[in-house]
Amino acid sequence: MNKKKPLLTISLLSSGRQKTLRKCLDSIMPLMEKVDSELIIVDTGCDEETRAMMQVYTDQIIPFTWCDDFSKARNVGMSQAKGEWFMYLDDDEWFLDTKEIEDFFLSGDYKNYCYACYIQRNYMNYNRQIYTDAWVSRLVHLRPGVRFIGVIHEFFFPIQDPCKLLHSMVEHFGYIYSTKEEERQHIKRNTVLLQKAMKKEPNVIRWWIHLLQEYRAAEEFQQMQELCRDGIRHFRNFNDKITNRDRGSFYCGLVEAELLSAYYEQAEEDIKYGLKDKRNTQMCQMRLYNLGAEAYYKQKKYQEARECCEKYLEFYEILKDDEEERVEQEAFFVLNALEPAGLYSTLGYYILSDFYLGETKVFKKHFWDFAWDGVLMLNKGFIKDVVDFMSKLPYDEAFVKGAQTMVDWKGLTEFWDKVHEIENKAVVSAESEEQFWHLAKILSQVKSENHYVWYLRILYSDHIGEVDDLDTCYQKLFHYVADIFQLDDKIFAIAEKYDLDLGARFEEIPFDQWKLGIDSFFSNTSYEKILERAAVVERSIDKETENERLAARYQYFIMKTAEVKIVYGYSKTDFGALQECLQDFSDKCLLFYRRYFKENAFCGEMELLPAPCRAAVRFHQLLETQKTGDRQQIGDCLKQAVGVFKDFDNAVKAYAALFAEEEKAKLEAERAAQISPEMRALAGQIKDKIRALLAQGMAPEAFQVLQQLKTFIPDDPEITELEKEITLRFS
Repeated sequence: MNKKKPLLTISLLSSGRQKTLRKCLDSIMPLMEKVDSELIIVDTGCDEETRAMMQVYTDQIIPFTWCDDFSKARNVGMSQAKGEWFMYLDDDEWFLDTKEIEDFFLSGDYKNYCYACYIQRNYMNYNRQIYTDAWVSRLVHLRPGVRFIGVIHEFFFPIQDPCKLLHSMVEHFGYIYSTKEEERQHIKRNTVLLQKAMKKEPNVIRWWIHLLQEYRAAEEFQQMQELCRDGIRHFRNFNDKITNRDRGSFYCGLVEAELLSAYYEQAEEDIKYGLKDKRNTQMCQMRLYNLGAEAYYKQKKYQEARECCEKYLEFYEILKDDEEERVEQEAFFVLNALEPAGLYSTLGYYILSDFYLGETKVFKKHFWDFAWDGVLMLNKGFIKDVVDFMSKLPYDEAFVKGAQTMVDWKGLTEFWDKVHEIENKAVVSAESEEQFWHLAKILSQVKSENHYVWYLRILYSDHIGEVDDLDTCYQKLFHYVADIFQLDDKIFAIAEKYDLDLGARFEEIPFDQWKLGIDSFFSNTSYEKILERAAVVERSIDKETENERLAARYQYFIMKTAEVKIVYGYSKTDFGALQECLQDFSDKCLLFYRRYFKENAFCGEMELLPAPCRAAVRFHQLLETQKTGDRQQIGDCLKQAVGVFKDFDNAVKAYAALFAEEEKAKLEAERAAQISPEMRALAGQIKDKIRALLAQGMAPEAFQVLQQLKTFIPDDPEITELEKEITLRFS
């Protein structure tokens, strides 16, 4: 502790959020090292572990029993402050940089001001893409009587001008909740406290506006509308500076709630009403024009929407660089006008309204005003609408530049989704097809590593008949696509149309990429499509028979084709065709893998070989054994083939069944061949005897004779017929 009076007291409340508390405390250490400071932590409910951690930073830890009154908690810390100036913050926010605050005190500039503000950046998601910035008055010259007031959203009172704006920024994630229930409980607590404050001090506009914020967070748009209308009526006759600034919150909050509820016509009327109140600030009018752009656009009143955007931009030019005036006019729901989201939503409606009116002037002037190199906040559907208009409006070179910008923005999936949608609709009508070719013309001029750009270049080159660079387009396309065989049929049809040497392009693909692509293709493609692509590969083989590197690629594809024929294309009824299928795969698979494995790998358990290759070895053994006619060995080979590669098991079982049928037919033929002519003649006499017995009504005797005859000629079809006749006599 400093014995002399410190220049700055830093005070914060902590409820036990240990992770963010440490980050908060670490962020103020550079400030405390450079500016004579003391640190006071008001403990509103921390555990022992958190208190031990806080003691590393300060020995001024004041316990406070929470009583739903933020001012009382803040004033406890302020009452112990020894500093000439006082600064406060919470344990869920931390400084990105304290340099301007340091300079403010080290330079002596603090002597010229009564209080100061820094920037609080409130994030709405953890990836930092959605946020709002607000100036917050967090530093004050400690004079007699200065204190906190307000049970919630507390503030210094009294304070006097002048104010210093410091650009040091804290990040705040306190408006993000882990669950909806946690958020509801937080809103409920704040709502109750604010309603009590309003009842006690109905003329303090601050409580009204903070309650409006809670309704907005809870998405209670009806309550928002009612509170805003009540606020406009209640403060109608107030005409002081603060009320005239904050009254705009009611006008803007009302319209925002109506837009969120899709009450566009009512929003239009209330925008006009708000603009008539001349006490509203320029920023309030600016926000109303921003909201007006949306209200008119949603009603398809594009001329009025465009006029609102123009009015908004007039105010934007006045206020964008006047920082002090902006802070003077800031109010909740109003300050959104100068947030990036406010500017970008206006520009979005401005560009699209101009498009609907058949113009491209606004697009050319303002499309690049979006933060294409930063956080991109665009109206929902904006990108898709822009792409749609590019396809419908007359060609403009600015569209190529715009498309290039969108293509360069990584992860802008809406752009590609819309392009695909327009391509899919091209077959619906001549108009849809024309729109697609408009878009293809634009995108064919874009520089990109995206495979779809090169795909469109090929299509458009063929469409206009300019094919000098077609081979280069295929080279690029195959470079950027891992699974080239999944490409649209049109790509292969165009290559065939112009007799392009795809084999040369295949050879340029690294083998590991080629293999991964083929594996993906065969795993995710129909059998019919595989056979179509196999025809493409076969045409290329004819041109490159002596290229060893290319041969390996072809052999892998052909082997996979033979493999899939066993899975999907095998015959369940034709034993010879199934044999041929297994033989074909076995030959092609072993031909390929013998390039890369020594011969001893194909013996024993074959653990080093891929499962399909082990199956190929088993098929080879089976087919070779079958030539010997040894039924026992053939049966053993079939057993060994089952389960090696499960995708083949159905074909192996079908083979076993067909083999059994074949063997049965052979045995029957052998038995038939062993019956002598004398035996056949005797059998004929016995069959006549059986028929005679049946004619005499002696069915039981006929049956006994038939059973004796079956032992000699079991496969005689006449015996089967006689057996049926006897059975009918018994029934």
